[in-house]
Amino acid sequence: MATFNYSGTYMTSWLQPDGKTYLPGPVVVDVSTESVSLNGVTIIQPQFNTTLNTVSWSSSSGNYSSAKLTFYQNNNVNGFVGLYAQGGDSLPASNNLFGSASTAQQSLSTWNGTYNVYPNPGKHSIGTMVINGNSVTYLKSTISGFEYTGEIPPSASEIDQLAWFTPSGNPQNMILQFAKDKSGDLTFYGTTWTGGNQPPEINVTGTTASSSTPPQVTCALVMTTETSTEVTTEVTTEVTTEVTTEVTTEVTTEVTTEVTTEVATEVTAVEVEVIAAVAGLAGAPGKISTADPLADASAANDLVKKATFLAEVK
Repeated sequence: MATFNYSGTYMTSWLQPDGKTYLPGPVVVDVSTESVSLNGVTIIQPQFNTTLNTVSWSSSSGNYSSAKLTFYQNNNVNGFVGLYAQGGDSLPASNNLFGSASTAQQSLSTWNGTYNVYPNPGKHSIGTMVINGNSVTYLKSTISGFEYTGEIPPSASEIDQLAWFTPSGNPQNMILQFAKDKSGDLTFYGTTWTGGNQPPEINVTGTTASSSTPPQVTCALVMTTETSTEVTTEVTTEVTTEVTTEVTTEVTTEVTTEVTTEVATEVTAVEVEVIAAVAGLAGAPGKISTADPLADASAANDLVKKATFLAEVK
């Protein structure tokens, strides 16, 4: 018998191999009766340890991925932290997938509107997405079996995520997150694909604004790691997305009583600026250190409460 029931639909953040970029998803759903589905696909032969509250699976069993997740509960909200790899890749050395099963407080109708959809990279709309109450139409196809989740991170507005997948009869897989810009127009950004593994980059954006160009999107990731009794580390990441044509990366890390990392990246349809503030890491003023939000919580098994994205047009 598990020490608590960690069944739920999990909104996740996935750290990319560069160690700086987070993406929404993959989405882990229906962790119950010792069954798991990932991006709408049932995991083959998942291994549950109901004493340690862990779930693992392997690509060697015929899955598209491998993972080892540890679940925890904080304020009656389930979460997990774990290792994740796509295809036949080996699991990473440190945790790169974080999830929360909190429930959206805002209804899907909060995001009602007709969105012009843009590929990323790309400057021309490929069609529209329409949200109307509890109905979603994407590129003229009515979407079925979608998952709508939300989370309220510390000192930030609610972050809402919408996802759907081909096993439910949809033409594509999609994981997107919503935001509202300063003009009041609604926006989204995310990843879409039709088969195989989830793309390792944001490749679709949208806006309700009447515009002939893609929106500029600001994304913020708020990650809080904690033990069962106290918060040990907090990370805030801000990402600005904009159309360009090449990739450049600059990373500066300083440690005083906290670690601040600034990353500026230009990608075809994306310019990304990341600022991460990590509290609680040891280090003398001026010491150069790699930002590692789990470094001072290595003795805890149940660490991460929230890891989410926030999109906001500048």
